Amino acid sequence: MKKILKQTRSFYWILSVLMVFGIASCRKDTVQTGGKGAPKVTRVRYLSKTDTIENVSHPVNLDSANVYNDIKVVPFDSTVVAGRLNTQYAIVGENLLSTTKVLVNGKQVYFNPALVTDNIVIFTVSADVPFGPTQTNKLTVVTTQGTVDYDFGILQPPPVITSFTPLAAGAGDIVTITGSVLAGATVKFDDTPATVIGTPTDTEVKVQVPAGIVQAYLYVTTSGGTSKSAAAFGFKSVLYDEALQNGWGNYDGYGSTRNFKDTQHPKRGLYAIATTVDNGYGALQIGYGGATLNAKTKGFTALKFSIYGGAGIKDGDKVRVVINGGYGDGVSVVVTMKAGVYTDYTIPLSQLGDPGNINEFVMQTQGTAAPATFYVDDIGFI
Repeated sequence: MKKILKQTRSFYWILSVLMVFGIASCRKDTVQTGGKGAPKVTRVRYLSKTDTIENVSHPVNLDSANVYNDIKVVPFDSTVVAGRLNTQYAIVGENLLSTTKVLVNGKQVYFNPALVTDNIVIFTVSADVPFGPTQTNKLTVVTTQGTVDYDFGILQPPPVITSFTPLAAGAGDIVTITGSVLAGATVKFDDTPATVIGTPTDTEVKVQVPAGIVQAYLYVTTSGGTSKSAAAFGFKSVLYDEALQNGWGNYDGYGSTRNFKDTQHPKRGLYAIATTVDNGYGALQIGYGGATLNAKTKGFTALKFSIYGGAGIKDGDKVRVVINGGYGDGVSVVVTMKAGVYTDYTIPLSQLGDPGNINEFVMQTQGTAAPATFYVDDIGFI
């Protein structure tokens, strides 16, 4: 009996050893091999074929009135010789399994180590990768077995428009556009070319307003593409620009005095409207005395203006903006002022009662400690 038990124990001990060796052998079979020699890059490609559409024309439609045709019909080829910022690509080559770094123009970028094989490395061109004529235009792959460089440039991204000032100006006036990747830019007001003043920098370009421009979007073009401003420049109809315009006139009332030729704080040019209130609900009141001004037929969508907090105005003091005497909620809008600073506002007419015929414009303080003065410039409809 003891002999049988001893033989049984021996059998299970031998079986356990065989199982351990079997599992270890299976694990060894699943480990990838490769990366033994010097790395080699044969090409860089889009991550997948779904990244582009085969044999299709690509018109660039900027808006309904401006179509910039950039039509190219080419057979699909996933290989690329240059990349774009914030885009993923795949490196195709040999002996890539032991990759430790990927650099583009000397800048280390992210690659997914979990997806690395001996023939593929997936990497991302991050937004901070440098580009331009002073760069090496090299993709560098570093492995434990060596380093390889591959010709791979970075394409200039489209320009970015952050803002422009002034919001409105006359023909020949200077508009300053700020943003990024603006070097070498040309500018159009809709489809009218503008004269660039000086040499554009990476963050700023100055242009003259072309003749005949009342309202237009700004289009900035560089070798990286064309970008459109989020807001329109100018007005479809001006209410105040250096003086009351197009049939608008002063109304007296609300316990306030107004100076339409004030020179202390113009937003641009020489003048702004100074309104001094002697009670908490004083106001700037302007009436329309011209022919019928119909917002619908004129195509107005919003009211645009700039307001400055002068003497007696504190940060956060409020003004109610009213069209046609509608002072209630839903048909008027309350905006805040900043002391010593102009603030730009664009208010959709849908928030101002969605008026048809427009006959009055009011900006009324809301409990401001009197006396106090606020200034308004560049008022109009867009």
